[in-house]
Formats: sequence, structure tokens, C-alpha cells
Amino acid sequence: MKWIVKIFNFYLNSSIHVSLAVVALQLVTYLTLDISLDKNLLLFTFFATITGYNFIKYSRLAKLHHLSLTESLRVIQIFSFVCFLAMLYYMSKLNFDVLLACLLLGLVTALYALPVFSRKRTLRSIQGVKIYVIALVWAGVVVLLPVLQNRLSIGWDEIVMSVQRFLFVIAITIPFDIRDLRYDDRSIGTLPGQLGVKKAKGLGVVVLVLFVLLEALKDEITIAIIISSIVISIFSGILLLFSNEKQSKYYASFWVESIPLVWFIILGIISVY
Repeated sequence: MKWIVKIFNFYLNSSIHVSLAVVALQLVTYLTLDISLDKNLLLFTFFATITGYNFIKYSRLAKLHHLSLTESLRVIQIFSFVCFLAMLYYMSKLNFDVLLACLLLGLVTALYALPVFSRKRTLRSIQGVKIYVIALVWAGVVVLLPVLQNRLSIGWDEIVMSVQRFLFVIAITIPFDIRDLRYDDRSIGTLPGQLGVKKAKGLGVVVLVLFVLLEALKDEITIAIIISSIVISIFSGILLLFSNEKQSKYYASFWVESIPLVWFIILGIISVY
């Protein structure tokens, strides 16, 4: 059983799970817009997410302890490097507009992790900015990139969808901020840190309601999208309301992070029928 636990922990710690979540949201976009899948973009997104998340999570730790890295961290470093090479390969297959968008999103990600404002200040350290930066990058990756790769124009529905994804990511990020409340620097200014856990949960529920209501603003509305949006909002709301500072080890990192995967599965099943 120990090796199963080790594999599962590697699956989470190496950011494979969160990468699948991002890809799942891209797939939701493909289904929503009814456009053909682009495997090169999906694979690029998968490997780029692993590269980006592991860089943010482990770059500072590796710098401080590069001579005494644990075996698991060394494995993750090697794995991340392989994913970086794969990312470069699939990047070469994307069109120019997507590459330009990736450059902008990558710049925001770099500013989030690297102290470019001063020796110690990053975007993440600016009070109240963290959750919005994460939501902005996710929304760009899961909506903007598929639209640009399929050479579609960015119309009203795509704008509304981007706002929806932005709100959705904010809502499902709150359980992570609640989990990390005891460890995060207060200066970061997460929603639970600023509002308190109870009010942050309430705000998350309001955000999920807005996420569903925005569906009515689209020019093209389908029953499958409406039903899946309502179901996933209820599911997300339940996990949000039950989150707390002493949540189990896998509550946020696995179950909450699985929400996009569940959404894709639900939408896929409804679309078939």
C-alpha cells in the first residue's frame, strides 16, 4: 500500500492533477463552443501547467536546499524538466496568435513568482492580488487559447465565458486559501484573511450564483451547458461550504481540484444524450 500512497502523492505534488484540471476546463470550452479539439494545444497546456506550477512551488525551495534536496523533490525536478521540453515541442505547433497570448500569460505567471518589483516583492506578495492573478491566467488559458488556436474571433459569448471562468476559478480557489490561512503571510491578503472564513465562503457562493446567471447573457444558450453549470456550481458550493482550516490533506489538493474534471465529465455525458 505504501507504494500506492507514494504514487498518489507524486501525482498531486508534481502538479499532474492540477494540469488535468486546466485541460478539463479547456475541454469544457471546446464542448461549449462546439469546435474541433486540438491535441497540440491540449498537450501544450498540460505540460506548460506542470512546468509553471512546479516552478512556482519549488523554485525557492530548491534554491535554499539545492545541496540537500529530498529524493522526491529531485524526481519532481527531473520530471518538470522533461515536461518543459515537451512543452517546447508542442509550443512549436501552435499558431502565432496563441504564442503571443502564451507570452503574455507566461509573463504574468513569471511576475507572480519572481521578485521583479524589488528583491522580495512579487505579484503574489501584493495584498489582495493573488487570487485574481490565478483566475486571470486560468481564464486566459482555458478560453482564450482554444479560441485563438481555432482562429475564431473573440465575440460576445467568448467574453462572457471568460468572465464566467474567472469567477469560477475565484470560487474554487477559496478552499485552498482557507486551508493555507494558518501558513500564509497576512500581507498577501487572501479573501479568508481579509474577510474571515465565513464571509469568504459567502462571497464564494455569490460568485458561483453570478457564474450561473451570466449564462443568460450569451447569444447562444444550450440546455446542456445550463444544466452542467448549475450542477457543477452546486457541487463546488458544497465543497466550498465544508472547507475549513483543518481540512484533510487531500480535501483541496484532490477533491476541490477535481471539480473541473467532474464538470467536463458531466457536460460530456449530457451532450451525448
